[in-house]
Order: sequence, then C-alpha cells, then structure tokens
Amino acid sequence: MDKKQPLNFTLKPDAITRRIFWCLLGFELFIVFLDVFINHYEWCSVGSIRRMINITREDSLSNWFSSIQAVTVGSVIWLTAIVVRKQMVGDHHKRRFYCWAGIGTFFIYLGIDDAIKFHERMGTAYHVLLFDDDTSNEGVLGSLYDFFPSYTWQMVFGPFFMAIGIFISWFLWKSLEPRRLWNWFLVGISLYAVAIGLDFVEGLDSEPYEGIAAFFSTEEYRIEHLSKTLEEFLEMLGTTTFLIVFLKNIFNLSREWKINISEKSS
Repeated sequence: MDKKQPLNFTLKPDAITRRIFWCLLGFELFIVFLDVFINHYEWCSVGSIRRMINITREDSLSNWFSSIQAVTVGSVIWLTAIVVRKQMVGDHHKRRFYCWAGIGTFFIYLGIDDAIKFHERMGTAYHVLLFDDDTSNEGVLGSLYDFFPSYTWQMVFGPFFMAIGIFISWFLWKSLEPRRLWNWFLVGISLYAVAIGLDFVEGLDSEPYEGIAAFFSTEEYRIEHLSKTLEEFLEMLGTTTFLIVFLKNIFNLSREWKINISEKSS
C-alpha cells in the first residue's frame, strides 16, 4: 500500500479575513433585503416564508445567523486562550489565559442568549415577580423601576453588561496588537452601543416614532419595523467586526500553524 503523503494547506491571513468579512456583510445585507421587501412590503404572499425572514421574530433566519456568529466569535477567542496557554511562561500568561477564556465564554453566552432571548425573558420575569400588581412600587428597586422609561431587561442586565464591556475593553487595549485592531474593536463596540440605543428607544412609552412617521407621511409601524431591522443589522455587523478582529489577533500570535494528526501503528 502506498504511503499517504501529508496534506499541506496554506492560508493567507489577510486574504481569508477579508473574504470572511465581505461574505458575512453580503449575507447580512441579503437578510435585510429579504426582511424589508419580501416580508415587510409583502412581495411574498406566503405567511410562513415571511415569518421565516422576519427580522423581528425569534425563530427567524436573522436570529439563527446572529446566534451562530456570536458562538463562532466565542470559539475563536477560546482558541486564542488555548494558544496563549501553550505559549505560557509565568503567572502573567496564566492570567491572560483566564481573561481570554472568560471573554470567549461571554461571547458564547451572548450567542445562546440571542437564540433563546434570555435577557428579555428574564427582564419580563423580573417585572412579573416584583411589580406585576396595581400597588405602588416601594423601595430602591421600585423607585428605579418607576423611573426607568424603557425595557426592564436593560435596567436589570445593563449594569452587568456595561461592567463586562469595560473590562473587555481594558483587557483588549493591553492585549491587541497591532493597535489598529483595538480601533476596529471600538468600531464593533460602537455598533453594539447604537443597536442597544435603538432598542432603548423602541421600549419607550412615549411613542417615539410618531413624529418620524408624520414627517415621512407613513404609518408608525413601518418606522418601528425599519428601526428594528437597522438595530439587528448593526448588531450582526458588530459581531462580524469582532470576529475579524479576533481572527487577525490569533493569526498574529503565530505566523505558522501546524496541526499533526497521527495514527498509532499496531
């Protein structure tokens, strides 16, 4: 029997990350196109098809794609943690390993959260358990709930997400090289921040889209839906930016990678 020759694959980091970015961006724009024209403007009369591409639904194509993206980012970061562990010398690198592993776990959580709408449902549960009656809300939590104008989940999870975001930003500011990766990370964070801001506006009780709808002489629900579409697109684009940043970072950790799969002889 002929001896099998080893397989060699050559990947150019800049080329592969560029192609990944444009492919993902193209698919995200395709999702937006399907939602706006096929679903919202009803180019398709089949309800099941429109529900599948409705960007506001939990069981839609966009939600599946967004969840897979976040889990992929988390997996790349976990691979980064493993590489750092392999290069480990002293306690400094040990701390770096745990930081990378924690960030990777957080992004995997974001993917799972996005798939099951965990933070929205926990926010609703928080509201039902503590404030779902006709009596006045007392105490610090009650006063905060009465004061907060938007979705309950933002009040409950917002401080935790903000604290984690500050830690991740601080750690990556020290860890990402070259510095332009840090700048692109800030772009991703900014896209997330704008998406959360749009979600905050959506949850207001003061009919925030009424003036915009009147200005464009259209129905308010159309503006609301397009705002939700923009929010989801910015979130997906932010996740894509994170993926490219962390892929470039892991390629920079070592310019040559070797994976050996050996079969023990009997």
